[in-house]
Amino acid sequence: MRVRWKGGVHVECGRVQVMFDPQNNRFSRCLVFVSHGHFDHSTAFRMDDMKKYSSRQTFDLITSFGIQPQNWQPLEMGKKVVFDDVEVVPHNSGHVLGSYEFEVKTPEGNVLFTGDFNTEYTKTMKPAEPVQCDVLVLEATFGSPSFTFPSEDEVGKEMVDWAKKVIRSRKIPSFQADPLGNAQEIISIFNESRIPVVSHWKVSRINRIYESYGYKLEYLDAKSAEAQEVIDSGNLVYVTPKQLDLQDHPEFVPALVSGWAMWAKKTAFPLSDHADFPRLIGFVEECRPKIVLTCHGSRFNDTLAHFIEQKLGIRAYPIELIPTSLRSENHGHQIQETLK
Repeated sequence: MRVRWKGGVHVECGRVQVMFDPQNNRFSRCLVFVSHGHFDHSTAFRMDDMKKYSSRQTFDLITSFGIQPQNWQPLEMGKKVVFDDVEVVPHNSGHVLGSYEFEVKTPEGNVLFTGDFNTEYTKTMKPAEPVQCDVLVLEATFGSPSFTFPSEDEVGKEMVDWAKKVIRSRKIPSFQADPLGNAQEIISIFNESRIPVVSHWKVSRINRIYESYGYKLEYLDAKSAEAQEVIDSGNLVYVTPKQLDLQDHPEFVPALVSGWAMWAKKTAFPLSDHADFPRLIGFVEECRPKIVLTCHGSRFNDTLAHFIEQKLGIRAYPIELIPTSLRSENHGHQIQETLK
């Protein structure tokens, strides 16, 4: 079995080739698995010639953007799909609606691809499942010790207190976040505090998918007449995509909601649907891998890998550095690192 980075995480065992979250179609003969609906992970849905697997929730989110995927097959959590003597098992990743991590079981060992994941309970998600594995392909989005997030309850209280202060100043607090994931967490936080929520249409579009799967979100779409009445009252919070420009709307006071708030110079709250640094390390300890390959973290790939080697004593390096092979030997597994 060989694991490598080829514009996505590529796992090859015998005649079977699987690709996780590919960013191009260089490997059109691969079986493709999409971890979740964020654009940087779901590019494969725009490639009609590739056979794709994902959760039904991810498919529904993608189609809500106006994309009509071809060659798609649904996956159910915990139910394996089999290709020759290779099995792929989806597990909950705790990131956003329908997000999966993928376990690849082969005669030569098993690989866990986390995708983006979160190990904490949130208002909308259950934690990611640790899976004992030989090779752990670990996201490193916040793979630096500088990223240690407060609890969601702490951040939520700070958000509510700030929003009330802005409302008292006769302005409208505007929380800017990813429309998928963080936006629904924000709505849930303010539903509990009983402050009315108005959401931008791009957020409302995702809200409706969550609602179709049984999530209870109380909000008004910004384009509705009811929303305008609430806006006129001034007692509300407005949830928008993070890239929305509000400079020409002085009635709004914006705040970023993201893990990157730790580095923001403007008003921001560190609410994230990713695992922070301590939780990444804790997940590695629970999975007990022989080797860790870091990915999706840019410069933090190396930072996280170095820490894992130094503190946990587990071989670790960025996945794009060298291909990694795993082979059976006397009922055990031997890992080989192959220079490109």
